[in-house]
Amino acid sequence: MSAENQQSNPLNHLRHEQPDALIEEWNKIRSTDHERALTLINDPGLEFPVLYMLRDQLETRSDDLDHRTRIALSHIRNVLHGADLGITHAASFANQHDEVVGSMLWILQTGWKNIVSTDYTQVIDQTAINLLHTFHENWLKEMVDLVFYRYKNKSQRHYLISAMWETAQPICLVYMSNYLLSDQTVESNYARRMLSFIPEVRHAVDNPAALLTFETWYEENAHYLVYTGETNDAVPGGHPYRIHYSAKYLGKTVSPLSGEPVQTLMPNEKKNYYDFIKLPLRLQTSLSAYSSLLRKQQPQIWRAWIIDPLKEQLQSISNPAHGGYGL
Repeated sequence: MSAENQQSNPLNHLRHEQPDALIEEWNKIRSTDHERALTLINDPGLEFPVLYMLRDQLETRSDDLDHRTRIALSHIRNVLHGADLGITHAASFANQHDEVVGSMLWILQTGWKNIVSTDYTQVIDQTAINLLHTFHENWLKEMVDLVFYRYKNKSQRHYLISAMWETAQPICLVYMSNYLLSDQTVESNYARRMLSFIPEVRHAVDNPAALLTFETWYEENAHYLVYTGETNDAVPGGHPYRIHYSAKYLGKTVSPLSGEPVQTLMPNEKKNYYDFIKLPLRLQTSLSAYSSLLRKQQPQIWRAWIIDPLKEQLQSISNPAHGGYGL
């Protein structure tokens, strides 16, 4: 939150400068100028940590509070104690959904970069997890930012990391890779660690080289990545994603969650697919890499090659005279 936004509401400013005086000052404003107090607490520029710190001073069901504020207060109680979501007015499901999501986005946009207390951290965690997994909002980049912020500040992040991986969206790897060039060593080192399951990144000589190798790796494999359920936060040396070599071999995009192809296989492709998955992993790796490269560089030749029997494909790429891999 910028300094301008902080100063636009005196409660924001007070929370940053004198947090211990916030409740007392709020009670003073409310007792002397009730209308001004309502204007401040319902202000669109209010930061969520202020509302969190004043939660016990406010009545969740008060008609004086706007919908965003009531939903946020009820959400806090829902996370910490169990409660409803504070919607008392008649509205369509779509409108209620938008109001709840809007309130949660406000909580995160103005409140994620704070560590107020253990309970506060729990509220932020559950809000972020609900946005991703209950409401399916596009908040993945911000989730990665939150994970790195917590790591840098040595704060709880296990549930966030699990929720981030469990979206099974490989784009999160790209968001992590952006931190490889951070001017803060703690962030760049953490990015390197999170992406260390990728050999090219693990063995890179420095972080700029790691980013370049990651970009090449991701370009070659993004459509063929499958979530494994492992995380290197919980399992030392865990591999959260694996390359689906048979999909890469055929050039078929797969679901990152199930590993099932999302494109229909033609009869000749099915035959080669079942033969391919019987190959040793070393041959699967080499043949899929060769097929991917040939498909990009000489698509017409690849279309004829990919329907050849697998034995002939293996023979053609093992022949150095044909630019083979020397299998």
